[in-house]
Amino acid sequence: MDKERFLQTYIDIETKTFIKADKNKKLDNLFKDKEIYKIKLTSTDILEIIDCLTIKDIRIRQPLFKHLIYPILSDQVEQNNVNAIKGLLKLDQHLVSYQGYTKDNTYSSWTLLEKGLSISPDDRELLELSEKATRDYLNYTLHELPTGVLYGANGATFEECEELIQEVEKYEILCDKLQRNESELIQECKFYYPAYKTYLSVYKNYKNFDDYLDKECDRPK
Repeated sequence: MDKERFLQTYIDIETKTFIKADKNKKLDNLFKDKEIYKIKLTSTDILEIIDCLTIKDIRIRQPLFKHLIYPILSDQVEQNNVNAIKGLLKLDQHLVSYQGYTKDNTYSSWTLLEKGLSISPDDRELLELSEKATRDYLNYTLHELPTGVLYGANGATFEECEELIQEVEKYEILCDKLQRNESELIQECKFYYPAYKTYLSVYKNYKNFDDYLDKECDRPK
């Protein structure tokens, strides 16, 4: 079996098998076929397969990610292959699902971005991916206002507020580099992160963060 035959077989399973149980069985059998692993696909082959399936709007399922995409691309990530890093970043949701059942947390989107930018700091695609990921996270930290500022799933601690202050400073530099205007979000972060940090040291004097803001701050409009 060569790369083209494998790809066509996968596409046929996805487009010509409509009963879920039958599709899963065919996929299992496909990835049990030892001939696949004799092809010795390269990271370039894998990236071409991803692009082909994406263009054809063919779903990339976990068996494909688990057996071929992740092992080959992650090996190349270890070799500082920036294109392999970008390939995994394009499939970030697949990566999260894979980690959920394998507990292999070697890479996250953040660690991949950091690694990619450490290798190629001016790579436009990586910079834009980093900007979007950071923007999404900064928005997330603010979405429970006026209850408080989030860090992960919980309210930020005093130390974590300081981390967020540093993060938004780096984000502002990134936006300048990309000539992207996110001034409204940046100003909100610059107001709420220090304000919440201060509130945590005096919270006993107030009903809640909203009460602190009303009495002590001029909120952004």
